[in-house]
Amino acid sequence: MVPTTGASPGFLGPFIHAGPFALVDVIALVLMSVASWAIVLRKFRTLGRASRQTRQFLSTWGLRTRLGDYEQVAQRLRHSPLSSLLLAGVKEFNALRAEFGNSQAGPELLQHMIPNITEAMERAASREVAKIEGSLAFLSITTMVAPFMGLLGTVQGVLVTFMTLRGTQIPTLQTIAPGISDALITAVMGLVVAIPAALFYNYFVGKAHELEGDMERFESELTGIMRREIVSSQVEQRKGQ
Repeated sequence: MVPTTGASPGFLGPFIHAGPFALVDVIALVLMSVASWAIVLRKFRTLGRASRQTRQFLSTWGLRTRLGDYEQVAQRLRHSPLSSLLLAGVKEFNALRAEFGNSQAGPELLQHMIPNITEAMERAASREVAKIEGSLAFLSITTMVAPFMGLLGTVQGVLVTFMTLRGTQIPTLQTIAPGISDALITAVMGLVVAIPAALFYNYFVGKAHELEGDMERFESELTGIMRREIVSSQVEQRKGQ
């Protein structure tokens, strides 16, 4: 253990003069912290943009009458997960209409093909959920692992302290300070890394659940609009006969 005599004062002093085990532990925690903050900054940008564009998308919902109008909005607000759902649903709907719509029983066939459209939107929703929740697992792991890494360093520092005291009749501060210093450093670092990761993880999970709820409601509403369009085409076909 490196003696503390002549140690540099200040915040960085204990880190500079930490023992090898504590130093490795601290470096690992610092790397986890850097990765966590990189994820936090990226998620703030991507989820914030997705939430803003989703609000813009929903504010236009109901103000237009045709799916083609909504398709233009979706092309403009590409970062909203609702846009991916709408584009996937409209693409499947148009493909089915092009294949079956011109036949005599076209509208009836399209009515039975609604599950195909729903499945296309569910696949798009699954991809969007993967994007939204991407990298959140690392924040969750950091939240759980960082305190234990800090505790591991604490236990090791206390163990070193007691090992140093063996055979010593009168313990001195110079004898016990290195082990106690290592124990406190790792404990503090573990909490410093884990607490922000836990806060931001729960914040982003809440945002993700909001967007996922919007996607579920939107999928149901869009399916209803497509059903109405199919029924309208059935009525028009019958009037023309």
